[in-house]
Formats: sequence, structure tokens, C-alpha cells
Amino acid sequence: MTDSDILAGAIDLHVHTAPDLVERFESDVELARDAREAGMRGVVVKSHVVPTAGRVDLVNEAVGDELLYGGVACNGTVGGLNRDAVETALELGGRVVWLPTAWSANHASQAREEGVERFVGQRVPGPDEEIPVARDGEVTDATRTIIDLAERYDATVGTGHATPDEIEAVAAACDDAGVDCLVNHPCFRVVDISLDQQERLADVGAVMEYCAYSVESTEGHTVERVAEAVERVGPENAVLATDYGQAENPPVPGLREFAEAVADAGVSRESVRRCVTETPAGLLGLD
Repeated sequence: MTDSDILAGAIDLHVHTAPDLVERFESDVELARDAREAGMRGVVVKSHVVPTAGRVDLVNEAVGDELLYGGVACNGTVGGLNRDAVETALELGGRVVWLPTAWSANHASQAREEGVERFVGQRVPGPDEEIPVARDGEVTDATRTIIDLAERYDATVGTGHATPDEIEAVAAACDDAGVDCLVNHPCFRVVDISLDQQERLADVGAVMEYCAYSVESTEGHTVERVAEAVERVGPENAVLATDYGQAENPPVPGLREFAEAVADAGVSRESVRRCVTETPAGLLGLD
């Protein structure tokens, strides 16, 4: 690794690992070792089904370095927008609380329309189980409780797989509460936020999380569109992440390739570096 390596001191805020309900590229320990070898500063381990707070501490102890960070996703397996599950994860050192992904009303309704019964191993909920995070432009009481917990523990709220309108409400509520808001993969097919709306979200302090997997899996989404988005919202409101960990997608080399591709698409190397170092570090309280 050289000083010009784009991954020097980098942080990936979105990686999936084993153990999980589906096959993953590598385990927590293997990811930590790969990140350390690449000179990265850290990786956030995300699971749709179980909290990753706590388990990452064992990995960090095993590898002798503070590399992995965890959190909790508010899906059905932890009781949804469950105050106790979230507070426990934060007490255990979790840095990110993700609002519902597969159990969000948005994702669940789309999955049922397409006849999908399971998403990455997790059951897709029925209409009476799915979880809205906002109604009529205002976050629900349950969502506000989660935001309040994030404020108390200085954690970041990830918007999960909510609708664009719900995400606007969440970003506004986070801004009011002084909580960092991370808009998860805004160009992913399930979320699909326009660039104009992303600019509005950035105006209230939300950070856009542009992911390599979204480019790979979403029709019409390209690295060039990511580059345009970064230029429009600014590197202070953008992070580059992978959302990798699928059996065929190695996270660490994947982040390097994605960051280099965004630079090749016209974003200055300085801005790309900020998107993988300073901006994600701020969200994890590592300034």
C-alpha cells in the first residue's frame, strides 16, 4: 500500500458478513483481516436479521485492532422499531441504527407485489406486519423514539428501505433532534430517490450513502450517476460504500474498485477520498 492508495484510512459503512441466513463472501474475522491489510480505518457490519453490536467487539479483540463497528436493523427479527432492542444495541456500543429494511412498508409491499416471500433469508411480512416509519410527512411515534435514542447515545440513524417521502420526514426529524442521518443507498431500486430530492435531503444535513451494489443491481443506475450525485450534494454529504458481502462480491477490493471508478467518472480524487474517510468517520464519531 502507498500513500496514494485510495483505501488508506478508508471506512466502509455498509458490509454484510457471515454468520447470516444466506451465503456471504466472508466472516467478520476475515473481513477485519482484509480491511487491516488494505490499510482501512474501519468497516460497519450490517445484518438484516440480528444486531451486529457486541459481536464486532469479539472480532476486534481477536485481531487486535479496532476495525469493525456494529449496529441494529429494526426488522421483525428484533421486534421492529423496538425501543429495548435498539437501546440494548446502543448500550453494547452500536454506532448505527437502521430503520426497517425488508420489513419496511415500502420494501415489503414491493416484494409482495413481485411474489417474493423471502429477502436475504428473512421472511417478507404481510400487510398487517409491515412497518411504516412516517405518515403524512411526519415520523411515527415509534420512529421518533428511535431517533431520540440515537440522540442520547450519539448514534447515526440509517433510513433503511423507506420511501423517498418517508426519508424526507426522517431526515427532517433527525435534523431537529441533532442526529446524524444516513440515507442508505438512495439510488437502490427499492428506494429510488431522485437527485433533486437528494439535494434537498443534503440541505437538512443528511448524508447520502452511494453503494457499489446499487450500481450493480439497479437498472439504469451507473457510476456516472453516482459521480453526478456526489458533485451535486458535495463530499461532505456523501459517502461511498459497497453494500457488498454477497457470495460473489468481496467488500474490500470492491470498495477500492468503486472509489477508483467514481474518480475515473470525474469526481476529484480529493473529494472521493473525503467520501471514504472524513465523512464516514464523522458519522461514526471518529473525528
